[in-house]
Amino acid sequence: MNEPSNNNVSPSNRRVLPLILGAVALLLLLAGAVYAGYYLGQRDSARAAAAAQPPQPVVEASTTPSAVSESAESMHEPDPPVSPTALLTATQTQIVEKIVPPDMPSASETVVPDDGNDETEEDSPAASVEELDLSTFYEVWGLVEDEFDGELPENSDLLYGAIGGSINALDDPFTRFIRPEIAERLRDDMDGSVSGIGAIVRPSEDGAVEIVRPIDNQPADLAGLRAGDLIVAVDGDSVEGKTFDEVLLAIRGPEGTVVDLTVFREGEHDLLEFSIERAEFEVPIVESELLEEGSQTLAYVKLNSFMHSAEEDVSNALTDLLAQNPAGIIFDLRDNGGGFLDQAVAVSDLFLPEGVVLYERSTKGELNETFYSDDGDLAEELPLVVLVNAGSASASEIFAGAVQDNERGAIIGEQTFGKGSVQHVHTLSDGSELRVTIARWYTPNERSISDEGVTPDIEVETPDDLGGEDDLQLRSAIDYIIGSQ
Repeated sequence: MNEPSNNNVSPSNRRVLPLILGAVALLLLLAGAVYAGYYLGQRDSARAAAAAQPPQPVVEASTTPSAVSESAESMHEPDPPVSPTALLTATQTQIVEKIVPPDMPSASETVVPDDGNDETEEDSPAASVEELDLSTFYEVWGLVEDEFDGELPENSDLLYGAIGGSINALDDPFTRFIRPEIAERLRDDMDGSVSGIGAIVRPSEDGAVEIVRPIDNQPADLAGLRAGDLIVAVDGDSVEGKTFDEVLLAIRGPEGTVVDLTVFREGEHDLLEFSIERAEFEVPIVESELLEEGSQTLAYVKLNSFMHSAEEDVSNALTDLLAQNPAGIIFDLRDNGGGFLDQAVAVSDLFLPEGVVLYERSTKGELNETFYSDDGDLAEELPLVVLVNAGSASASEIFAGAVQDNERGAIIGEQTFGKGSVQHVHTLSDGSELRVTIARWYTPNERSISDEGVTPDIEVETPDDLGGEDDLQLRSAIDYIIGSQ
């Protein structure tokens, strides 16, 4: 038996050569795109408007919480290890991750979209990529192709795996590569239509998918899933070793189809099995109503994500409610994994007088921008309470931090997710996405949210049923406003 030579390129190695050259070309393209993102991604508010998600989703949105459909977050940042972005399991960007990562919650993340300008300068970071020595890569895959006793991956899987592994070397949970089939689903989610089990989810510390909260009257809720449940297998396949996006894609699917989930529930000796028929539903961006408390009324507005129409929808809701002379406003951002940066600023401006909303900076100094609010908007005078929880990420934290530092109102609830970075989202030629962290944001008082999130002024535990009879956070908000009269 002849020993394989390390000095000559075997036929199998030559078959891998086209793949390698393609990978090098793609790396060069990505490097150029990243460079463009640093300089061009957020040059003006128009750029910010296009951005936002993670879960965004990007938002975003991602630690961001995500509804097992993924809510795009605010792609400005959101997600636990990847951001607890509130994840909706549906066809809505990052509602499944939007509690954001540690992959969103759906997180959501606050994102800056690709402006399509891929120009680079002579000192582009691509120079370091050109110097990569890929001889070991050739050597390894040549030997694998010759000797591996099993089925080899498709070329695309090999390429995407190599890209994903290289991105992981950055040690940033919000800079990530998303394969075409998953990226397409996330883009579909941006339309607001969701097809899945209907739950807010996020990655758990041990690699499972945690149910943050089933959405009321949706399949997960009706099947008996609870907050804190951990999904450990989907259709009999363990989630171990899979990315958060891959698990979400497996959970979601066409309306009327069934997904089998294996769940670990604290206090139960055995794993629980659930067969859930997927449903298509829409997650409204804004929900609003007038709450009656004795002889007084309160304006209640719940914003589920900072998507493209967030400012317009919130403004319309406030216009209707304020016409009825409420005593105050309760603005609910619980399980909101984020969205677009421009929407975070615009919605904040509705409630804040003239002042700073946030600072955005990059460590290399290319980005250094301050975002302001102006006087004269419709919700600047009435008493204000903002409700937050662990699923509030990215753009939600921008809003809560701005309200808190400007002493505009009280923050009630639980510690927020803690996503304080901005991502530039690039849609690549094959339909995949690259989300690159290009900057960090800081509250008006120069606080970074990345480590601990926003600490409420009044801490109250999140109930299992938001808006239900036992919603002590909402009760505390009502009492706070009534007591301030």
